[in-house]
Amino acid sequence: MTRRWWLILGAGWSWGVASAQPASVTLKNIRHDFQALNNCAPVTAMTLLGYYGASVTQAQAAAVMKDYPGDPQVTSLELASYLGRAGLQSVIRYAGDAELLRSLVAAGFPVVLQQRLQRGSNVAHFRTVYGYSAGQFLISDPLLGPSLRLSAQRLAELWAYYNGEYLVAFPPARAGEVQRLLGSDYSAAANWQHLRAHGEQDIKARPRDPYAWWGLAKATLRLGNAALASDYFERAVNLGVPTMYYLYRQEAFEAWTQAGRHSRTLSVTQRALQAFPRSKELQYFRTLAGRAVGQSGG
Repeated sequence: MTRRWWLILGAGWSWGVASAQPASVTLKNIRHDFQALNNCAPVTAMTLLGYYGASVTQAQAAAVMKDYPGDPQVTSLELASYLGRAGLQSVIRYAGDAELLRSLVAAGFPVVLQQRLQRGSNVAHFRTVYGYSAGQFLISDPLLGPSLRLSAQRLAELWAYYNGEYLVAFPPARAGEVQRLLGSDYSAAANWQHLRAHGEQDIKARPRDPYAWWGLAKATLRLGNAALASDYFERAVNLGVPTMYYLYRQEAFEAWTQAGRHSRTLSVTQRALQAFPRSKELQYFRTLAGRAVGQSGG
C-alpha cells in the first residue's frame, strides 16, 4: 500500500491512503469533440456527462454555461454548477499531484485540470485526464485532440499556472470513494492549508514566480488573512502576472476589497477591462471599488 503524505500546518500530519495501483489505466466511454472558439468548458462538460451516461452536445452546454456567445471565460465553479444540474457532485481542489491523479483515475474517476494551454501561452484551458501509463498521462483535450499524452513533468509545469487546480465530478452515491481517495484534501479548509504549505515551498524554490505567489496569496485569503494575502497578490502582480490572468482569476480583487485597497482594484481592473470589456467579474469588482471610494470621499 502506498501513502501520500503532506504537512498541514498547525494541525499535525495528515494523509491520503490509496491502494496499490495498476501500472496503466485507460477509462472507457470518454467522449471528445473539438471545441469551437473558447469552448473548452462546454466540451469538458460534454466529456464528463458522457462518461457518466448523460448525453449533451457542446452547443447545448455552451448555451447554458456562457454569458454570451463567444464568452472567453467559464470558471470551474460554473462548470461544477452545470454538472450539478445533471445530478453530479463536484469538488474543486488545489495542489494536486501526479500520484493523486493516478489514484483517482485508477478508481474510475476522470479528473479535470485547469492548466496553461501550452508553454509560453497565457491562455487557461480545461483538460480531462482519463488514463496513465509509465511516466505519462492520457488526456482528452478539447483543442489538441482525444488522446493527448503529457509526461508527468510537462503536466506539472502546465498545471503550476493554476496552482494544481483540479475538479472531480461523481454521482453522489460515490462521494465516500472520493473522500477516501482525497483524504484530508476532501475538506476545503484542509486543502487551503495544503495549498498554503505548498505555496510556501514554491516561493522558496522559485521566488520570482508570480503564479507561486498567487497560489500562496489565494490560500492565505481563503484562510482569513486578507491583509497578508493582499501583500502576496501585490508581489505576484509586480513580478509580472499577465493581463489575461485577471480574466480567469479575481482573488486579488477580493483581497484588496476586504483590505480596503480600492485604488489598487480600480487601477488593475481598468487595464484588464480594456482588454476584456465584457467580463462580468472584472466589472463587478471595479463597481465595488468605485462605490467604496465614492463613499469614503476618495
